[in-house]
Amino acid sequence: MATTTTGISHVYLPSKDVWESIAFYTEQLGFNLLRCYRMADRESAYVELGGVLVELTSSGTTPAADGRFELRLGVGVPDMATAIAELKAAGVTVLREPWEARTFWGLQAQIQDPSGWVISLREWHAPDGPKFPNWTPRHDDVERIA
Repeated sequence: MATTTTGISHVYLPSKDVWESIAFYTEQLGFNLLRCYRMADRESAYVELGGVLVELTSSGTTPAADGRFELRLGVGVPDMATAIAELKAAGVTVLREPWEARTFWGLQAQIQDPSGWVISLREWHAPDGPKFPNWTPRHDDVERIA
């Protein structure tokens, strides 16, 4: 029997400090805070951007706690240079300065949230976008296979 799904429910991000993460995602990246709650000794929050729900939950299992480097989330920006300048001015850690993307037409950069998660920033160059059917690679070492 096939299971019918309706879309992505949420992205789960363990946080070393939920309140610090809420501030980062709402104040630096423009997410909306939908709710906060506590169950036993764990605090959690739902933040949303563009219809995507991110669940921030207090946890000791974060890259910062474990010394890992992990990319967990990507967000779009309309102007990479402006976004990077504003984030730097706000004290956000830029892990990798903008570079020409390989899997889409545009720019990419990487920042880090307070718990150590790596966030990819994407500036799409028209007409490309997530649903652009005529995308073709602009680099010889990338091949479109579907």
